[in-house]
Amino acid sequence: MDNNTKKKIESEVKKTVDVEIAQELSDFRAQLNHLQNSLSNTGQNSGQQTGQQNQQQQNQLMQQIQQFASQAQNQLQQTDQQLQQSIQQAIQTLNQCLQYAQTNQALNQINQVVGQAQQQFNQLGQQQGQQQGQQQGQQGQQQMSNQQYGQMGQQNQLQ
Repeated sequence: MDNNTKKKIESEVKKTVDVEIAQELSDFRAQLNHLQNSLSNTGQNSGQQTGQQNQQQQNQLMQQIQQFASQAQNQLQQTDQQLQQSIQQAIQTLNQCLQYAQTNQALNQINQVVGQAQQQFNQLGQQQGQQQGQQQGQQGQQQMSNQQYGQMGQQNQLQ
């Protein structure tokens, strides 16, 4: 497989993965914004609640943010691995197709050579047939000439 084909495949697969990653990041940003809003609301409500409750809520939100970030990182790594596997599978498939095409081309060339050989054999057979026909024709003419001479000789003897 040539480099241009490989690059095209990699480009297409990367575009698809980039779209998926962009969607994941967009979802991640939306959740972060939601968590930040929750933190802001917690800070605004701090006058109504005790400092200890606010601290607990902030700690819980930070843990959630860290967990979500860790999950997003794991998903990106898995997506990258899947991308690499997909590229490798595509390359293997293309290599198999290339081998199949080369095999077909070789078979076609063999068929052409066999066809040419058959044509040559046919031509040789025709030439031999023509030569045999000419020889038989000449022999037939000689026999007829010999018979005529023989008959003439017999007639001369009778006279």
